[in-house]
Amino acid sequence: MAVKDPSERIGYLLWQLSHAYTQRLERALRPLGLTQAQLSTLVRLSLDGPLSSAELARRCGVTAQSMGTALRGLVERGLVERRPHPTHGKIIEVCVTAAGEALALRGETALEPCEQEALEPFLPEEREQVRTHLRRMLGALNTSALGPGNGSQRDGT
Repeated sequence: MAVKDPSERIGYLLWQLSHAYTQRLERALRPLGLTQAQLSTLVRLSLDGPLSSAELARRCGVTAQSMGTALRGLVERGLVERRPHPTHGKIIEVCVTAAGEALALRGETALEPCEQEALEPFLPEEREQVRTHLRRMLGALNTSALGPGNGSQRDGT
């Protein structure tokens, strides 16, 4: 059996794409003092409301340890708060503050040029198809990352 050209493998393509895109995202977020995990945390909390750190880690697609690191920095900056769950005494929820929501919006805006650059090779009518196919792949591999109610939408509908 001959060695296969790596560009024929989805894993290789995703890895290369992820690496190239991650570098652009990190540069865009650096002036805001945010990491990708921190921005993802702020966005998820803004969209989904209070969550445990374990659920945040699942939805953001990071390890519990990485989420802990992200949260420490966000708590120190007053962008999120930890509170006891209203009905489950052992669960601590993380809530986004008004300052955290405002920074999430600024972060999303900072990432727009990255998205535009990544979608540049596609015709306008193809761009939503790209997003749909990527959501389907993500749904197959990490449904939690799509947020509540979105995990079962594997066909893009």
